[in-house]
Amino acid sequence: MNKFTIVTLLGSSLLLSACGGKASEVVEQPVAPEAIVEEAVQLPEEPVQEPVQEVAQAPAAPSTGGMMDHWAPASLFRLQVPAGWSMQEDAQIIDNSTVQTFTAPDGNAFVQVLTNKVNDSLDHVLKGQVTLDYMKRLYGEDLRVASDVLLTDGREKLAWWSDENKTSGTTYFDMGNDYLYFYTVASNDKFEDDYASVLEEVADSYYIE
Repeated sequence: MNKFTIVTLLGSSLLLSACGGKASEVVEQPVAPEAIVEEAVQLPEEPVQEPVQEVAQAPAAPSTGGMMDHWAPASLFRLQVPAGWSMQEDAQIIDNSTVQTFTAPDGNAFVQVLTNKVNDSLDHVLKGQVTLDYMKRLYGEDLRVASDVLLTDGREKLAWWSDENKTSGTTYFDMGNDYLYFYTVASNDKFEDDYASVLEEVADSYYIE
């Protein structure tokens, strides 16, 4: 065996010994970006808001601004009317008559005074007919009388309503000193309860000298 052959065999033996003497190493492969699963971010939960419950409040009583004395034309009689209500006077709407109207600030109630110059020939029956005619002209042609009561002092009290104007009220009428006169307390039907006590106070304040 020549020297070249010995060297070759020796090299092969060393190579095999080197390969067989070490354990195989595991090489970690890189993970593709799309394979990385991101951990879900937990957002803080918003506090649950309970629905706000509205507390129903009773409607405020209508303001009157106090009461004041009011004398009808020719000082025929006196009423106490709400000082905070606006007042208008009309001498044209009905011939030979003066109509004074006090209206609540919200327009849902009113007090009205009418004085009409007449002669002595106007009897009791005609007085009622004339009054009813004036009332229809003022409060609605469809006006209906619910009750007609003769009071002890000679006045008549008419409770009435008007579907067309959605209004109801009470009218007190009489004659004196060559005048037919009446006063009315009334309100919008939806606000009847709100103004009942105020209008009753006005109606009961009637005074004649």
